[in-house]
Amino acid sequence: MSANTPRLSAPRLRAGAWYGYVLLVALFLMTPLFTLVIASFYDGRFLSIVDYAFTLHWYEVAFASTSIQSAFLNTAKIAVPVTLLSTVIGTGGAVAYTRHEFPFREQFKLLALLPIFFPLLLLGLGMSLWANVTNLGYGILPSVIGELVWISPIVMFVVSITALGVDPDIEEAARDLGADTVTLYKDVVLPLIADGIVSGAIFAFVLAWNNYYIVSYLSGAQSTITTWIHAKMTQGFTPTVPAVSSLIFYSSVLLVVVVALFEYNKSEGDEHS
Repeated sequence: MSANTPRLSAPRLRAGAWYGYVLLVALFLMTPLFTLVIASFYDGRFLSIVDYAFTLHWYEVAFASTSIQSAFLNTAKIAVPVTLLSTVIGTGGAVAYTRHEFPFREQFKLLALLPIFFPLLLLGLGMSLWANVTNLGYGILPSVIGELVWISPIVMFVVSITALGVDPDIEEAARDLGADTVTLYKDVVLPLIADGIVSGAIFAFVLAWNNYYIVSYLSGAQSTITTWIHAKMTQGFTPTVPAVSSLIFYSSVLLVVVVALFEYNKSEGDEHS
């Protein structure tokens, strides 16, 4: 019995080491965010663990501030249309690349994904010069267009991963049964890649909401939540910054929970069906 003990415990040790490693990585990644949340409840200008005092004052200041309300509203005006448009554009590009054969197909993929590999600083600068040359100006609309250039390829990449896993024979079978093009995509292709579309839309919203470099060049006098935070960090720190940043973190967590519930309900429905 004792001779077999090491053999029995070895898998458990490996599993324990693996889970311990994952926990350490998670703590390493989440510590800055948790620190931000802790600082948002601190009753003082600069965080101190020694004399920590809990308060909701900075959240009250954040909710009462008209400049912060305006920044959130402007961010939503950019993020919502970017999410909708980039999902449509990215899904269309993904379907074109994964479901059809056409000349220069691989070159199309490389060209479409090219903006992803540009540094955002340079992409924002280029978009700013473009807005100036075309007399488009600066504000919400140029910011939406600028973020679409960067985010649409990301959505295309995410949706393509799902679309590549769909068997082409399913489409052939649908056509053999008499489905026209509209019916094929509405009832067959899009439902099969729905998970990828939802994931792409989530990526689009999070990236559009949290983007700084592009909107800092294109938003002009319209302050967004990221440009507001940057301005406060560089021109004069205020304890309201951790509170506002924490609100973004809470909304991201809520979004993840909603997606997890969606996936759970979907998997439960698949099992029952």
